[in-house]
Amino acid sequence: MSSNAEVIHDVATGGVSAFGQVYIERTRTSAEMLDRAEVLHRRVSDLQSESAGFRRERLVAELEDRQNLVAAQNGIDLLTTLFDAGFAWRDIARLAQVSVPAIQKWRRGEGMTGTNRHKLAKIVALLDVLDQHFVSDPVSWLEMPLREQLSLSRLDLLANNRFDLVLELASDDDGNASIDALLDEYDTEWRDHFVDTSFETFIESDGIVSIRPKS
Repeated sequence: MSSNAEVIHDVATGGVSAFGQVYIERTRTSAEMLDRAEVLHRRVSDLQSESAGFRRERLVAELEDRQNLVAAQNGIDLLTTLFDAGFAWRDIARLAQVSVPAIQKWRRGEGMTGTNRHKLAKIVALLDVLDQHFVSDPVSWLEMPLREQLSLSRLDLLANNRFDLVLELASDDDGNASIDALLDEYDTEWRDHFVDTSFETFIESDGIVSIRPKS
């Protein structure tokens, strides 16, 4: 029985006839329907936010687990893996937050701190996770601008230690809307800081900030 049904009793027969109880669905008013729609919308929004947060936590945990496994390799092997994958030495240095001469010393077998070895392991682990999410040629994918009009790449996000955002980009298929949301998280003024100078921002008729070539 619906929780919104009204019950009509057959008083004349004492409720013993075949029509002793007839359930008639009460017609909702438009205001009630709107209230119900609002409640459902909030529930869906809350669930979507919760699931997105849980997914990001799992992606980061997956990366950390893989990093701990990869860290068993020696520094030279880690560097070789990154170079063979297509990274330039300057990019490896940038992601590890060291100088290129430091990378050259490590290649010659000179000492590497545990912290730096762990940083290299994280980059190698990221390549493994990207491969699991079917990212073809991950280094090239990382070097690509996030959007055609932007001077910001996934590699830039990694250099600022936002591995979580890159992982989400690899596992998400919501297109530009999702990218915009992540960019807002990275830098609320990204439209001013990273939009190519040949483009400009403008406000659409629906109030959304968009990008177009300068006239």
